[in-house]
Amino acid sequence: MSSELPSNGNRERAVLVTVPLLILHLALLSLQIQGPSGTLLFRSWTLTAQAPLVAVSTAITHGIRNMWSSYIWLAGARAENEQLRETVRKLSLVNSSYEQERKENVRLRQLLSITAAVSTRTVGAHVVARTPSFLSNVIYIDRGTDDGVRIDQPVISGHGIVGRTVLVTKHQSQVQLISNPDASVGVMLESSRTPGVLKGIGDFVMALDYIGNSEPVENGDVVLTSGMDGIYPKGLAIGKVVESQKGKGVFRTIKVQPYIDFMRIEEVSVILSAITLPDDMVGPRLPVTK
Repeated sequence: MSSELPSNGNRERAVLVTVPLLILHLALLSLQIQGPSGTLLFRSWTLTAQAPLVAVSTAITHGIRNMWSSYIWLAGARAENEQLRETVRKLSLVNSSYEQERKENVRLRQLLSITAAVSTRTVGAHVVARTPSFLSNVIYIDRGTDDGVRIDQPVISGHGIVGRTVLVTKHQSQVQLISNPDASVGVMLESSRTPGVLKGIGDFVMALDYIGNSEPVENGDVVLTSGMDGIYPKGLAIGKVVESQKGKGVFRTIKVQPYIDFMRIEEVSVILSAITLPDDMVGPRLPVTK
């Protein structure tokens, strides 16, 4: 019985040594075996085993690369959008400035055309302030005695009569608008040449007085300066009739809409030369309220 124990132990040790050697031998043999395509089977097995790992690794790498590229692109696009917005803002400001200059040029051309029609010496001015009262019946301009401006000189714009100077300093003048309740202008109807007096009432319209009930005055009739007040030159358009009806007395009730928007006057001209009426036109002057 003692003789069998060592024999069993030897067999077990032989098996433990032989099996690994066989496995190693088979593995070494497999390194030399080629598949139908000519590729070593061991390499095929290795590639097959690592394919999932390579795929996962490649996907992760591509994902990170795409995310980084997208972030860089978005950051660049965001910066570019900000630059574009800033450019648009600057262009909008420039365009607005050009538009304001264009509108100012239009107003100045209108002012030059009516100044040329007056054929007297004038000086241009900007409106620098206005009273806070309704319709701003008084404005201030940046011209004064140093520029040749004196009291009671007519002020015009590109659309007609604005008013007259009532207070003058060295570098600034106060202008009473014709819409002022204290203002009056000698006028006539363009169609019939009927004279009258246009008075301010502190509103968007003015009152045309001393036109007889028998006169055919219609809505839309143009009202011109007559020159009879000794301040405003003759023949300048002031506005048009918007209401005309027979009055209770001998004169019609007439409302005139001025052509000028007194709330939006920006540039004006002051007529510096005195207006001299021909001898056959000299008569009673209209009272001028100071």
